[in-house]
Amino acid sequence: MEFGYVNGPSLEMENLMSEEAQVKAIRRFQAFANLPLTGRLDHRTIEWMEKPRCGNKDTLPDDTWGNARKKRYVISGSQWEKTNLTFRFLNYSPDVKFTKIRTVIYEAFRVWSQVTHLTFTEIMFGSAKKDADIRIMFAQKFHHDGYPFDGPGNILAHAFFPGENKGGDAHFDDDENWTVDSDEGVNLFMVAAHEFGHALGLSHSKTPGSLMYPWYAGKQSKYYTLPKDDVEGIQKLYGVKNSNNTPVIVLVPNHEGSKDDKEEKNEEEEDDNKDEGFVDDCTHKFDAITRIRGDVYIFKGKYFWRWESGGMKDSSPILITQFWYNYPEDSVDAVFERKKGSKIMFFKGNKYWLYDANHMEKAWPIEGRPLTELGLPADLKKIDAAFTWSYNKRTYLVSDDMYWKFDENENYVVYDYPRDMKIWQGVPTPLDAAFQFNDGKTYFIKGKHYWEFLDSQMRVKTKQPTGNNSERWMQCKTPPKNIGFSKPSHEETTPSKGFSAHSLMALPNLVLLSLLTSYL
Repeated sequence: MEFGYVNGPSLEMENLMSEEAQVKAIRRFQAFANLPLTGRLDHRTIEWMEKPRCGNKDTLPDDTWGNARKKRYVISGSQWEKTNLTFRFLNYSPDVKFTKIRTVIYEAFRVWSQVTHLTFTEIMFGSAKKDADIRIMFAQKFHHDGYPFDGPGNILAHAFFPGENKGGDAHFDDDENWTVDSDEGVNLFMVAAHEFGHALGLSHSKTPGSLMYPWYAGKQSKYYTLPKDDVEGIQKLYGVKNSNNTPVIVLVPNHEGSKDDKEEKNEEEEDDNKDEGFVDDCTHKFDAITRIRGDVYIFKGKYFWRWESGGMKDSSPILITQFWYNYPEDSVDAVFERKKGSKIMFFKGNKYWLYDANHMEKAWPIEGRPLTELGLPADLKKIDAAFTWSYNKRTYLVSDDMYWKFDENENYVVYDYPRDMKIWQGVPTPLDAAFQFNDGKTYFIKGKHYWEFLDSQMRVKTKQPTGNNSERWMQCKTPPKNIGFSKPSHEETTPSKGFSAHSLMALPNLVLLSLLTSYL
């Protein structure tokens, strides 16, 4: 296992490691990648090991990786003793015109100079052994620095921390398909900006979404803002340029929407026009359901319905964007009201928004904030459900077959998550929604049905759905025809590893609840 997780002079040490040492190394990797700490090479771990990434090491001291409540930037221990730095191109990649490469490199340096007192000056020619602080080179396989590249994929580039000789140099694997204005290949701007972070003295960060996160994040939007984690790290080394500490936006060079992006957008607009103004309140599935100020709000497509304790407030749907001002999307994935300050969180795709009543929080970016700011993985595409569990009043975020406990005080997911949804016995995944109703019970929703959850037994009330959504929550007098109950799969109803079905059944309810909630 590369990247510093195995101690020893060579990777051959892996063959001599004890089983305990191997488990520890795997857990260290999983902790850095924000994966469940299984200590096993499961499919998620292997998938992350194969992702394209930076070749620099990302191991932290033992007392850091295992106990930190909140991940943050990491300083390498070396930095430049000056702020006026020089750089030089040793060569260029044949994949991109050299004029475009130069533009990209200049903008990648600008990411860091915009928030510090650093300046970068290009040296066109040089003859001295170390003629520039940062030397930029494209190379293949073995290139005389002790860290050979591995061909296409996996390791994209590496850089050396500030110092003499190779210190500050950045090397890019020329076996990669480097691109500037394409959705294909490897985006040079993002990789270069990351590597220059190393050249300035930053190590890899455990914070998903940060520029110094070791895994390749892909092509960014037209405007790039250096994440807070990286800003704090680089300003720790070189001071603050902008006294107001406001985010600095860098224009990503030569960014154009791809043909596929434009076609997809046109298709979405056509679909919107087809169903404009139409939502069947008794058959359309729920996107989200939650309690706000004691009332139940049901979201379907572009609309929502309000449900008071005495029944529907108004049977007519209301456009989400007409009620929640400046909400930029035409639907939601999940919604819940925070206990602290009664603020409302909206989730859509890999972004989230915070509202005070029906007004967006002051100074909140209209495009939303990334889920990674909450400590969620960078590759997480969406939140399926967000709910407060009736038993312990804690908030949980669910995506596919995993869930996270969310700490509202820290505005961050709790360490040692995600965990497997199988612990919530019988709950179907992926969910459409979940919420705590006025009766104090928690309900899980998927498709046209809902399941009532029994807190004392940590399982759904029945394997079959408890009831029909349209009849219970929308108060439709006649349920839709031909609604059958699909029997949950064995996988959905089997307890997590470590608990057998017989042992769980044999435990008294209170003992069982105590055991499982300590895990939750």
